[in-house]
Parts: sequence; C-alpha cells; structure tokens
Amino acid sequence: MSDSEYLRDLKTVWGISCHSMWAELLSISITENLVRSRYAKIESSACLDEIVYAPEVKGRLGHLTKDRYLERVPNYKDAVITNRVIILSASFELYLNNFVDAYLAARQQFYDQATGKRTAAGDKIYGEVMKVRGLSARIKKMAEMMPFKIKSLNAGLDYVDDVYMLRNVLAHRAGQVDDCAAQNIKHISFRSGDRVVITAEQMMALAAPVIKVAEGLDRKLT
Repeated sequence: MSDSEYLRDLKTVWGISCHSMWAELLSISITENLVRSRYAKIESSACLDEIVYAPEVKGRLGHLTKDRYLERVPNYKDAVITNRVIILSASFELYLNNFVDAYLAARQQFYDQATGKRTAAGDKIYGEVMKVRGLSARIKKMAEMMPFKIKSLNAGLDYVDDVYMLRNVLAHRAGQVDDCAAQNIKHISFRSGDRVVITAEQMMALAAPVIKVAEGLDRKLT
C-alpha cells in the first residue's frame, strides 16, 4: 500500500530536517576542528566570520572569537538537535489533522460528496476530536468515536506523548522542565528545573515510533 500524500509530506519534512541536522552538526564540527588546528595563528580578537567565507552570516554572529566559539560549541550542538523535536511534533500534528479530515471524508455518513462538506455527524466527530488536548489523546478519542482499533499503535503513543510534551516545554517554558513534564515524560529522564537537552540518539529514538504511529494510522485510510 502506498503512503497517503499526508504521510509523504510528514516523511519528507522529517527527512529533510534530519539531513539538515546532520549537516549542521558537521559544519559545527568542521569549524571547531579548524579553530583548534589553527588556534595559535588566529588572533584572539578576530571574528570567525572574517576567517571563514560565509556571507550569509556576516554581521549576524556578534563578536564571535575563537575562544567564545569553542566555549559555545556544546550549546550549539545541543540546540541543533533539541529543537528538532518541535519540527517533529508540528509535522506529526499536521499529519494527524489531515488524517482525521481524510478518514471522515472517505465515509458517506460523515461526508456529503455532493456538497463537498462534512455531514452533521462528521462535524460532531471532528469537533469532539479536535477539542481534545494532546495528540495521542486525539487518536484515542477518534478510535473511541468511530470506532477503529489502535491496539497496534499503543506502544508508539507514549512516544507521541513525549514529543508533544517536550515541544510544549521548549515552546512555552523556554525549555525548562516543570514537575508535570518531569513526571510524565517516559523515555528521557528529566528532573524538575532541568533544561531540555536531547542527544542525537535520543532524538532518533523518539522519532522512529512517532513515524510508525503515522504509518499505522495511514493504513486505515484505505
């Protein structure tokens, strides 16, 4: 069975984001190695954008000297990886919204082909699902109202919850973990007050089950 256009979009966005993440990490590491190998030859007051040709960043780095750059390398790498969780969560949420629309549109009791609009029953289900907070909770609500089976997705829904909660911590709490997040994030251990930092391995371990959940939902569109 081929993927829906919505699943293809999700995989494309996430694939490009991953490739970009590895390229950004490579760029940071290349610059770090360049600075370390030429450290004695680089003046302490020199800005790195005067040494490396990159016109798109000219004037945007502040006074980024060799020492300041080397101090910040770990933070740069952390940010490149950690912020990907926002892209993953947002692209999965868009997929889920499109899935709900497409699932209802394929069933005549919920969608009137003549008018191109959902029926009253379809509007009720759509409204009830969309008002639920949390992505896995929406999936469960959809399964409850239709109903369709989601037992095969259950293991991945915990990862969807983690990604959604991490996204909220990053977007709404400047990355600082509160008690609720510390107690409910299952696959990465955080304490209340920690700053969210995700390694590349952790990011990929979160992403794979989330994509599998989308693939499982997609099979229900046929």
